[in-house]
Amino acid sequence: QSAKRFVRQRQAKMQEYFKRVGEHANEIFLPIENLKSILLGGPGPTKYDFDKGNFLHYTLKEKIVATIDTAYTDDHGVEEVVEGSQDILRRIRYVEEKKIMQKFLREIGQDTGLAAYGENEVRTYLNNGIVATLLLSEDIESVRVTVKCGSCDYTKHETIKMYEVAEFEQKTNGSSCPKCNVPTLSVTDTQETIDELAEAAEIAGTDVEVLSGDTEEGQMLKKSFGGVAAILRYKAVN
Repeated sequence: QSAKRFVRQRQAKMQEYFKRVGEHANEIFLPIENLKSILLGGPGPTKYDFDKGNFLHYTLKEKIVATIDTAYTDDHGVEEVVEGSQDILRRIRYVEEKKIMQKFLREIGQDTGLAAYGENEVRTYLNNGIVATLLLSEDIESVRVTVKCGSCDYTKHETIKMYEVAEFEQKTNGSSCPKCNVPTLSVTDTQETIDELAEAAEIAGTDVEVLSGDTEEGQMLKKSFGGVAAILRYKAVN
């Protein structure tokens, strides 16, 4: 009898523990917008018991993509989960990239007017707030430079290749302003294009998808569309 009572007490304590973990997880993860995946890890079989139960909110439970065995429960255990899930996460990301690129190509193929590509065109739509999803190649090798005049309000933005920055600065700094003709032009800011566009997208409330150069879809975005593309919220009016 005492053995059975011990088992029941242990099970009750385990259920209470799972309940607390679930409540804390719900508090942390439910407010996170666009949460895509959850990894469940730990030593022993208890993680499988937790997964089988209804301790997580159903929307979070649906996002569990892998259960990883670990030897530790501390920070080392977290590192084990991250290391053990790399292949899984790569496969998930590949599927996501494939879907988003297929959607973009479908808009082009059906001539819906909801697809745009090329930095200049996409930048215009982004500034107008009509880009729903911004697609960027992680292999974009350019920077956005800002040129200002120290004597008037002249400002110019230009995109150049990374290897051209030093030459561009040497050519620009101290040259004459096209507006006031005073030789006080200078490069005041240099930022990688991918970061600058992503920041502009965040301000506009636009989703950003950065595609890896290791996938077929990422290579297509870079080679065929200049590494910058967009799916629009609605058709642009020219």
